[in-house]
Amino acid sequence: MNALRSDRIRILVVDDEPNILNVYKETLFPDGSGNHVDLILCQQADEAVEMVRAAVEDEEPFAVAFLDLQMPPGRDGVWAAEQIRALDPFTEIVMVTAYSDALPQEVACRILPSDKLLYLQKPFHDHEIRHFALALSSKWRGERELRKMHTSSESGVERRTDELAMLDDQLKQDIAVPKHAAVEVQDALGKLRKAMAGVIQAMALTVERKDPYTAGHQRRVADLARGLAREIGLSAHQIDGIRMAGLIHDLGKICVPAEILSKPGGLTEIELSLIRSHPQIGYEILKEIEFPWPVAQIVLQHHERMDGSGYPAGLSNGEIVLEARTLAVADVVEAMASHRPYRPALGIDKALEEVSDNRDILYDPEVVDACLRLFRLRNFRFRQ
Repeated sequence: MNALRSDRIRILVVDDEPNILNVYKETLFPDGSGNHVDLILCQQADEAVEMVRAAVEDEEPFAVAFLDLQMPPGRDGVWAAEQIRALDPFTEIVMVTAYSDALPQEVACRILPSDKLLYLQKPFHDHEIRHFALALSSKWRGERELRKMHTSSESGVERRTDELAMLDDQLKQDIAVPKHAAVEVQDALGKLRKAMAGVIQAMALTVERKDPYTAGHQRRVADLARGLAREIGLSAHQIDGIRMAGLIHDLGKICVPAEILSKPGGLTEIELSLIRSHPQIGYEILKEIEFPWPVAQIVLQHHERMDGSGYPAGLSNGEIVLEARTLAVADVVEAMASHRPYRPALGIDKALEEVSDNRDILYDPEVVDACLRLFRLRNFRFRQ
């Protein structure tokens, strides 16, 4: 990759109208400078697909692609999006549509994954283009860094697992000294647990550096979730899994632009959708790591609610794993009791009132009862 361009964000715009292309150019580069962004403009879908193909081959992929849905006389934007997805599944795609174009749900069923597909309706304002470009390029860059981290983390866990397998084979072959081999296996198991804990701690610190306003949030949630798990009588193995998931439950937020995470006012629909993507992103990062607990599933479901009103899948009741239902209560209580950029701390009484009022509606009743006991009878307090 060209070192001069390795830190640049590449944005592709495809529209058959030259005046629209000029709007993109003037909006994204009002002062005439690129500002670390390469903007590529195309008028037809075929040309755009070839641009993406070349970009992938040169290892200089596009972060964001704005695609007009209708581009006569050539192929349409949906075809272009399908080809781009096949060439580069990580590009964030914005379908630019007019009121008379196809419905979003008709487009979404052809272009997966849906979490990398957004819509911009004509006529649009300049600030909408800027917002999409900034937010999605930040998300793309964050996900790219996380893929690197995930690969590194996974290789570390696999290396430790291979070491353990080798020791296990040695144990089977060397039956004359079972005690010695068993000690080695136990030592390797201990090292593997430490390696996993190290990986999780590194991920947790990465998120906290991205969002300093919630520094310590994951640790405090993990502490409370562990206490709740003990209170409802879960096994030591499940308790360890809940704590590990709690330490990285907001891992997906690393792909949300920092200015959104620390925004003091209300969020737009686009910003809210980016925030709500974090459980899915966290799941995608973690799902291939072979933890001894369902960490990825817990992270994915920690914003689901008992009545089906949560996200990302709208699961309800027994569809949500017990560990995620436990983590959900801990997450809400800690978040309400702590300061946030958009509001002061509401306090533990308000937090307990929230989970109590929504017992068996949003939150698991057994976990809520355990939470109330933990604070009111056992004097649980968050560590500062």
